[in-house]
This record gives sequence, structure tokens and C-alpha cells, in this order.
Amino acid sequence: MEDKTENLNLLDRQSPSKSAATSVEQQIIFSLDQYEIEVKRGSIKRMNHVLKTTSNACIANRAKLKERETYSYFSFPQSFYLTPKLYRFNQNTPLLPSLFNQQGELNSIKALFDSQPNDHIGLADGVSFGSYLDREIAQLKKSNIYYRGGTHRVFALESMLYAGRVDYLLSLPVDMTPSLIQEKKLEQFNIAGAPPFVIAHFSCSKTEFGKQVIKDINQHLLTTYSKDKFDEINGPWYSKKDRAEIQSYLQKHYLDNQIAFNK
Repeated sequence: MEDKTENLNLLDRQSPSKSAATSVEQQIIFSLDQYEIEVKRGSIKRMNHVLKTTSNACIANRAKLKERETYSYFSFPQSFYLTPKLYRFNQNTPLLPSLFNQQGELNSIKALFDSQPNDHIGLADGVSFGSYLDREIAQLKKSNIYYRGGTHRVFALESMLYAGRVDYLLSLPVDMTPSLIQEKKLEQFNIAGAPPFVIAHFSCSKTEFGKQVIKDINQHLLTTYSKDKFDEINGPWYSKKDRAEIQSYLQKHYLDNQIAFNK
């Protein structure tokens, strides 16, 4: 798994979860007692390499992309991240009203950078923000993008925003950890058209072993989708409205779908 703050102390049963994703990760890891599990942390690039070259590797919190399906199997939904937002720090000049729709959302990231062609956005290298935002990013000029990969990229990108080395940062809300002073100067913008959640999955090596592990993971995931269990695991991390929306999705696509139980 990636070396993010939320992934620390996963094997410590007494350690409190730091996000909905880690709550589910802990549930699944402790349920798979038929396997000897070793937790390792690394960069996105390293994890991709391991999945492609190792027969018994699994990674948590992965966006399901066609390119990734060529070398790995994916589980049912593991977690639902509140969709990435665009962050700006310590700026005195407000953005043009024409950049926003009636709901106060940015019309598009491209329109923003068309109006500010000399600005830069910080992005995590090799990370998917979901198909909609990935398409938005693809429309930007390369000269407007600063990619940061390697270990500790989440901390590094946030630090770059606060230091003024990038003008904007596209990030999951769970990855932002400003101090109280920084929070007062931090702006965040929703992107029009982006879905409310980014769905993350477990992903395992595309081998017979990986296929079996995914099957076992899916069986355990299904038990976490019932309302009572979902509330128990995810309750602290979502609003009542978000929980209802996620549970409706899981009910329709998994709990009511008998095919899912046989995969």
C-alpha cells in the first residue's frame, strides 16, 4: 500500500482508523486469516511494478482502470473517497466569477488555467483521480503541471502548496492536513461534473493465486455492505447523506445483485 499517513499501524488492532478506507482495510486483513499477510509501503511506481512482476501481491485503495486490469484483478468496492478538490493557498485575489457555475463549482480545471496560463498545479504522478477528473487533467498543458512521485508524495505536494511552489493542488480531502493557521488561508473548490465519490478497490496480481484472494476479499466485503455493518465501520467518516447515497449504490449493484455473490 502507499506510504500515506492514513495507512500507518494497519496491523495494530488497538490503533484507531484514520479514514473509511483504513477501517475496511483492517477488517479485511484480519478476516483473511488463512493467508500470511505482510504489509509493505511504497510509491505508486513501485506498487505497479510489484503487481506486474509478483504472483502473490495485493494493493489496497486502487482506482479501477482498464490499463490496470491488464495486469491485476480488482475486488468489489473497498471504499468511497470524497472526490478530490482543487486547493489554493494564501491568495489575495479572488478568482473570476465567470469561472464558476450557479452552484459555486469551478466550471472546469482547463477554463481556470486558460485564464491563468502562467500558474501551476501540483499532481501526484501515476495516481488516478477517477475517470472524470483524469480527463480534465488530460486537457491541461504540460507546462502547467508539476508532477510529484516517489515516497511521501502526499506530504511533499501539500508542503509545496503552502510554500508557494505550486499555485493549486488537486487532492483528496482526506490527504489534506493543514495546521489551524494554514487552514484559515486555504481555499477549496469543487469541480463541476465530478462525481461525489472516487471508488477504491483492492487489486491483486493477475495469477490464479491473485484471483482466489480477490474472491475471498469479495466475500468479506459483501458482509461490510449491510447497513448496520457499514455504519459500524464507516460511520465516523461520512455524513448521514453520504452514507445513504453509498449504501443505496451498494444495495443496487451488489447486495441485490445475486451474480455478485457467485464471483
